[in-house]
Amino acid sequence: MQIVSYFLEYNRYLNLIGIVVVLGIAALFSRHKRHINYRLVVSALSLQVVLAFCMLKTVTGKTVIASLARGVNHLYDYAAQGTSFVFGALADPSGPWGVVFAVKVLPIIIFFGAFMALLFHFGIIQRVVAVLGFVVRPLLGTTGSETLCALANTFLGQTESPLLIRNYLESMTKSELLVVMVSGMGTISGSILAVYASMGVPIAHLLSSSVIAIPATILIAKILLPETEKVIADKVSVNAQETKGNVFEAVSAGTSDGLSLTLNVGAMLIAFIALIALLNGVLEGTACQLNSWFSLGLPVINLDYIFSWLFYPFALLLGFSGSDASSVAQLLGTKVAVNEFLAYHKMVSLQLPERVQTLTTYALCGFSNFSSIGIQVGGIGVLVPSKRQWLTELGLTAVLGGSLANLLTALLVGLFI
Repeated sequence: MQIVSYFLEYNRYLNLIGIVVVLGIAALFSRHKRHINYRLVVSALSLQVVLAFCMLKTVTGKTVIASLARGVNHLYDYAAQGTSFVFGALADPSGPWGVVFAVKVLPIIIFFGAFMALLFHFGIIQRVVAVLGFVVRPLLGTTGSETLCALANTFLGQTESPLLIRNYLESMTKSELLVVMVSGMGTISGSILAVYASMGVPIAHLLSSSVIAIPATILIAKILLPETEKVIADKVSVNAQETKGNVFEAVSAGTSDGLSLTLNVGAMLIAFIALIALLNGVLEGTACQLNSWFSLGLPVINLDYIFSWLFYPFALLLGFSGSDASSVAQLLGTKVAVNEFLAYHKMVSLQLPERVQTLTTYALCGFSNFSSIGIQVGGIGVLVPSKRQWLTELGLTAVLGGSLANLLTALLVGLFI
């Protein structure tokens, strides 16, 4: 009876149904259903369960995540010092102007771009990825290149991680390439993670999601496009030695990359938010006009209204109901149609109940949106021009895979909290 009561609490039984539904959707859109490797599916799902249990239910896991969260918060404070020096009083949120997004949030990306480049220069990121790859690869039976790229996406961005395996991209099969793409869209980079934390998103759950989502991205990718080609055996090892050049060159390069990313994020937010406002205006005006002409009694139709219906079933499967389900459905739609940046910004402003906010944090924790298709085609396509056609062909599949991986992670986490 205790087990039954546990699954009835917070509608956790719906989380179980949701996991089956997500896997079913992935199987439905699979290009080679007969070749699905069920051993990999079971292994990846089991690994995800173990990771979720360790991070959410054990003292050691909670301690590690809490320590990492404190570390990220300290790094955020250090970044604020550089911001304050350049922008002065504008960086003080207690001032009459409040939080200026472009001043308080975006500069963090620049700092973390430099910081991640520094860690990479000394081989710290490579060592962490190599250790994780040594553990994960035998469990899943995937190749070294695709596994290491999926793991690296926990720390790096969706265009930076492929740099670790750039010499193997040319010989990759289409299935391996999809793993690279889905793992990039189903996770977020370390630099962006810190920005979301500064916005008020729970940092501990962001960190947990970055790790728990790793097997989910591989699992979903291998269901959507199982391996049917001859795989070239590889023994990928990440070079843990120092990169060429000195520390200052690494910091300079990382800062430049961070600046480019900052400008890109800022420009995309300006453009997308403005275009959304324009589209909402057209939709609302059209509905209003139709009501005045034909007395149809249509509700106020805008993107939020449309998303609330389109993604409502997934919000229900997460165990939510009423206004919470509608709010979460809108956030899921915003993440896919625009980006997770705007979705997290909306989530924080909604002040949702703690459990709703927690599970939504996991569901939104990924780059799976339409703009990421262009980012990956441009970024990865430069490294391997011969695969550019594959990248464009697999773009929508990767967005679907990343979204399903995030939902799978959130549904699984719902069983433990």
